Amino acid sequence: MEKRLPGITGLGDACCGCGACAAKCPHGCISMGRDKCSFLHPSVNANICVGCGACDSACPVIGKREEDDCEAVYWAKSKNEPEKLASSSGGIFALLAHEVLNAGGVVCGAAWESDFKGVRHVLIEDEADLDSVMRSKYVQSTVGVEVYEGIRAALKANRRVLFTGTACQVSGMRGYLGKLADSEFLLLVDVICHGVPAPLLWEKWAVWREARAGAPLRGVNMRSKTTGWLSYSAAYEYAAEKDGRAVADGSAFGDDWYFKAFLSNASLRPSCFNCPAKRACGSDITLGDFWGVQSTHPDVDYEGGVSAVLCNTAKGVAALETLGANLERGESSLEKVLPGNPSLVRSVRPYARRDEFMRDLGDGMGIDGLMAKYDFKPTLVQRARGKLGGAKRRLKKLLGR
Repeated sequence: MEKRLPGITGLGDACCGCGACAAKCPHGCISMGRDKCSFLHPSVNANICVGCGACDSACPVIGKREEDDCEAVYWAKSKNEPEKLASSSGGIFALLAHEVLNAGGVVCGAAWESDFKGVRHVLIEDEADLDSVMRSKYVQSTVGVEVYEGIRAALKANRRVLFTGTACQVSGMRGYLGKLADSEFLLLVDVICHGVPAPLLWEKWAVWREARAGAPLRGVNMRSKTTGWLSYSAAYEYAAEKDGRAVADGSAFGDDWYFKAFLSNASLRPSCFNCPAKRACGSDITLGDFWGVQSTHPDVDYEGGVSAVLCNTAKGVAALETLGANLERGESSLEKVLPGNPSLVRSVRPYARRDEFMRDLGDGMGIDGLMAKYDFKPTLVQRARGKLGGAKRRLKKLLGR
């Protein structure tokens, strides 16, 4: 009788690469390998697999969850001004992390690899390491088996744990932990996600920038607020000095080619176009930038950044309440958050030439060739729609709506 392989082997492009299946397998027969664009996919050793189904039970695609509830919605920002400015939006993640770390707990988030060529989830237990897991990193991160096992061990030891990631990563963590995911010690936070770009594109982009600067990267901030929160920029710092100052460069997000590929939906993982976990990942809190807060909450000072905070569970509400005097917040609603964050509930559409772009990337085309072939300039129709949208917003403002 032919052995039946688990369902994860047939996912193909539907796989979101969270790695929960590999971590959950009790026999260690699943490994995560990279495709031509460096996206992770599971590979099952059929000689070891016993068909127990543990991997399928952890998978966000196969074990799709019920829609998340929403207990409360807020605009919010940290009162710690330096930390807020160092964050991508309002600094809420940092406040939550401080609470957990001060209680002797563990925080898990995405950090740059030491050479800044990739992103990996790490566990931190010291406030001195908090900065490494702060700020958005627009590259798909790797969540290794050691992270899953570390979180399980911490929870079994009754230590507080804060895990943050994309919705599919949160869903994968819940699937891996099973009943332990309902522990009072665990706080799950997902971020409003546009989609995750190919790790290979980022690696090539980083190497290209290093070659242009003549020095290796020693810092990347994809959400620098030096030009403001609403007009954030990508900032790159290199291990070199000129006239006694660190060599650095960058550009507004709308001018950075890597950003344009990301926001045009050319470099995203295939599963991002049909995300299995949007508003269905089982998180306690959803965090994101409150884009449009200047219109929906005109009395709020948005300089430096404002977060949209969705408390999906009573545990999430309680976690936000503990921040107390360190937090400035006000009531809001999904209806006010959604116009500036449609990807909260809806998957994005692929770039018209996305398959061609990814094929060129995977077949070895370099950054210079990709930039020459794909400029990601808006079409005439897109520019017309943008102007019409701007005119409508100005009219509403004049009318006081």
